[in-house]
Amino acid sequence: MDVKKKQLQNPEDACEDIVLADEGCIMTPYQIGDVVISHSQEETQEMLEEAPKNRSEETDALESKVGSIRPVLADLKVQLYAKFGRNKPRS
Repeated sequence: MDVKKKQLQNPEDACEDIVLADEGCIMTPYQIGDVVISHSQEETQEMLEEAPKNRSEETDALESKVGSIRPVLADLKVQLYAKFGRNKPRS
């Protein structure tokens, strides 16, 4: 989740940097995974503005999964403590 949240912040920071960038720059590099492509500043800025929306959807889906898994883990934890107690494992 922390990685996804960081990935949400990176495009926002890059968008701010593009606004401050030199207007004379014809092409701006944009990395998608391991590939770097070049677009005009306007196209790159549009891609950067869309990236958080897509990542936000991914983050929401992950949070939903985590929310559904946490009760299961809590129940399993209760069952394990009931069966084995709170003894520390032997080294």
